[in-house]
Amino acid sequence: MAANAPGGIENRREKRLNVAVPVKVFLDPQSAECEACCTFEISMVGARLMRFRGAEKVGQTVWLQRHNKRASYKVVWIGQPGTIQEGQVGVEVLEPANIIWENELRLRIMQG
Repeated sequence: MAANAPGGIENRREKRLNVAVPVKVFLDPQSAECEACCTFEISMVGARLMRFRGAEKVGQTVWLQRHNKRASYKVVWIGQPGTIQEGQVGVEVLEPANIIWENELRLRIMQG
């Protein structure tokens, strides 16, 4: 899979839910400074987000927070200008046991 584009459906390892969910993005886990962001889709192992300030490179670690749950994620792709993914960022969870989506969303993903 190219670093600048999400994998096709045939490459996906998990079910995804197309839903806009507000999250906070932290570039530093020790800082209170964050950016409000929204998802395009979520899964148990990752998310596709609106581009946020500070999304600079593939491999970068960011922290997403949903309500009072926070987990670390790795940026796996950044949409390039002029492509259909422009303005989007793909992230993959680094703590698979730490799922930030509430039970209702988890059930919807599982039923997918």
